Amino acid sequence: MPKADFYIVEDNTAPDYVITCKRDGTAISLASASSVTLIIKRKSDGTITQAGKTATITTPASGIITYTADATDFPSSGLYVADIKVTYSGGGIEILYKQASWYVRPKNA
Repeated sequence: MPKADFYIVEDNTAPDYVITCKRDGTAISLASASSVTLIIKRKSDGTITQAGKTATITTPASGIITYTADATDFPSSGLYVADIKVTYSGGGIEILYKQASWYVRPKNA
């Protein structure tokens, strides 16, 4: 089984996922961020299952966000990874690479 941050069953939409945004392994401040979105990709074939789901910035100083999945985010088993797109209030954009990963097993397994 691949190493992942979350282990879930396909089609899960709960609970919310709490993710710490990091740059070079260190949590970053999101105090000047105006929005944060997730881009989720199935690792095996590169299919993007979520292209811009808004997350809630829950603890800005510590870079902590909360993300609620849609049923289509994890439609089949396998490893999924998420980049996080941070838009800052000044208009700058930063995409944080591979901030979270999910190992998804089939719901009938």
